[in-house]
Amino acid sequence: MRVATLQQLLDTLDQLFDDGSDWTRRQGPDHWEKIFRQPDHPLNADLPDANLVGWRGRGRLPAGAGLTALDLGCGLGRNTRWLAAQGYQVVGVDLSPYAVEEARRRSAAGVTYAEVDVLRQPLPGGPFDLVYDSGCFHHLPPHRRLSYRAALMAALKPGGLFGICTFARGQMGSEADDLTLLRQGRLEGGIGYSLDDLRAMFSDLTFLDDGPLQAGTEAVFAMDFLHAALFQRPLEGPSQSPVGPEGAGRT
Repeated sequence: MRVATLQQLLDTLDQLFDDGSDWTRRQGPDHWEKIFRQPDHPLNADLPDANLVGWRGRGRLPAGAGLTALDLGCGLGRNTRWLAAQGYQVVGVDLSPYAVEEARRRSAAGVTYAEVDVLRQPLPGGPFDLVYDSGCFHHLPPHRRLSYRAALMAALKPGGLFGICTFARGQMGSEADDLTLLRQGRLEGGIGYSLDDLRAMFSDLTFLDDGPLQAGTEAVFAMDFLHAALFQRPLEGPSQSPVGPEGAGRT
């Protein structure tokens, strides 16, 4: 095959990471199931991210009544359930069949979950008032950030909020540059990002807030190697990227 489209280029670059270090696509056993089945693993907790609670307390997150949210890479649904408790109509999506099944088992009626590869499949529902990602983005190979952005812009309403939590550069995750990661074909367990990195990568969105995940007076999920940022999509902005299945504008 000769590469003739951007989608073909992305699919070709995927093959650089056939070593199994790309945990954001379906290849072989469900890597995430091994993690989520560990009772003492931090991701098996049922607490919301500290930044979500902080944003709500500072008035950054509006009351959820009548609003919709997408929990991107929802895992076992801890943030999905918290958002639902705030009044949001929430859809939690994850690549892991085990995670989605277990999230459904742990959740009350009215919370929707779907097994979706958000980089390669259309997202269910939307557009949403809030898109939240806790730990998906930092596992992407560099070229798939393009697919991620296309999916985000297809899912997020104009004026909607986008929250993201990632490994903090220097605390957790690889510090190798993108060219090195592509050449070696190995992701080293995830990529660390500075808050400046996140602001630059989502510079077409309006920055609202950022900071480390710190415990407060409420019971929350907080780790010193994680930080988060909150953005808002302008009411009018650039058109969606054409990256996606058959040029559909989403992945």
